[in-house]
This record gives sequence, structure tokens and C-alpha cells, in this order.
Amino acid sequence: MASIAELRDRVRKMYREIKTPWSHPRFPDPPGESLPPHRFLELVSETVLAHHTKINHPFCVKLVRGEWTIQQLQAWAKQDYHAKVQTLRNDAYIVATAPTLEELQEQLKVLISESGEDLAGGKYPSHPELWLRFCEGLGLDRDEVSRSEPSPLMQVVLDAERYKSMKQNVGDLPANLRVGEKINALVHPVWAEALRDKYRIRPEALEFFTAHGEADQDHGKLGEQIVLSRAVTPEAQRAIWLHLKRSQAKQWVTYDAFYQAALQAESGK
Repeated sequence: MASIAELRDRVRKMYREIKTPWSHPRFPDPPGESLPPHRFLELVSETVLAHHTKINHPFCVKLVRGEWTIQQLQAWAKQDYHAKVQTLRNDAYIVATAPTLEELQEQLKVLISESGEDLAGGKYPSHPELWLRFCEGLGLDRDEVSRSEPSPLMQVVLDAERYKSMKQNVGDLPANLRVGEKINALVHPVWAEALRDKYRIRPEALEFFTAHGEADQDHGKLGEQIVLSRAVTPEAQRAIWLHLKRSQAKQWVTYDAFYQAALQAESGK
């Protein structure tokens, strides 16, 4: 199995080799046969990596290439702040609907890292707080960001997230399977490099990406454990696969909202 460093190098290569960014999400249909759980995990993990929004969406490609202006990055940052706060709410529902005490405790660790591991003696404050520091590094006032309104499309995304979380039942597949979170541990350090080298953002303002690069390695491992424990029947494997396919489609719309915000910032509308 490739190391995190090797996978990050692969992600850098994937970005370099993109000639025309995708115009829509692409994710294949589930395999036609049942697989041993470990083999299923390998296949679905590779599929998520190859088709992930944060690698293939035009917004992300332009970000890594250094093609946005600071004003456009500010527009993204203001919209994404609302997503960062919503993530905490999503994770709270995931904790509340975990099927076993063991899984509840593991999901609670994720919620703590997102909402501020410093509350429990850890290193980092909440991820929304780290995001506000990134916003300040872009030249924004943190109060302006926290008081900002989501765009209409961003509000649709937030409402969908809230509905999905609220309709979970105990024992359901978690709203976030966390398999894709390992991708954050790969792409966020690459984004931090681009923000530092191509946009001249000071390193101390990029701590959000460092924290996510560390935390999401553990979150991704939890996702792998959940898949291995549940992917024991053809029906469960199909449900997991389609869950991840829908998750990537939803995330694509989220990045459409960021893309729109960036374009509108350029036009002044």
C-alpha cells in the first residue's frame, strides 16, 4: 500500500496531467459482482481518489494552477466558511446515530477534532476558527466572514446537508462515510503549497490545511474500518458505493457554488 507521501506525489501528478477539467462529476457504477470486503475497500478507495471533486473540479484545478485572484479567493473563503460550520453539525448527527458504542466513540473523536481539539487538551482550535485565520490571511475581516450570507446556491447545499443529517436513523450508513476524507490529507497540503507559492499567502495563515492534512488521515482510517465492517453482502456493497457516488455529486455542487462566487467577484456582481 502506498504511503501518504507517495499518494501526495500522485495527486500532484494528477493535477499536472489535467488538460481540460471536468464539466460534471464522473463516478462509475458499482461493480457487478460481490467482492471480499478488503478487495471492495481497495476498489472503492481507488475510485474515490481517481474521481474526487477536489482533484477534478475546475475550481480546484484553477486553485492549484494559481489562476484565481486574491479577490476571487476571498469570495470562495466566505462561502466555504458556512460549509465548515455545517460540517460540525453533520458530525454531531453522525455521533448521535452511530449503531454501537465503539463507533460512537470513534465518531466523537472526529467531532472533537473538527470543533476544537484544544477543548480536550489537543493542539488545534476548531476548523472554522482555523478557516477564519485563513480568511484573515487573504485580507478579510473575520467578523465580515462570520456575518456573511451564503449565496443562493450555497444555501441550497447547506439545506440539503441539514436535511440529510436530520433524517438519519441509528444504524444507517453515516451521512459521511469518511472514505473520501483521506483525500483531504492528500490534497490540502498541495493546496497549501499553491496558496503559499503562487498566491503569496503567509504560512501561518495556512494552518487549516495543515490541521486537515493531519486529522483526515485518522478520519479516513475510521471510514475504512466502517466499510470493512459493513461491506459483507452484495446489497451493502452496492449501498456503500452509491452513497459515495452521491456524496461526490453533492460535493461537486458545493464547488460549483465556490466557482460561481469566484466568477461573480471578478465581474463585480
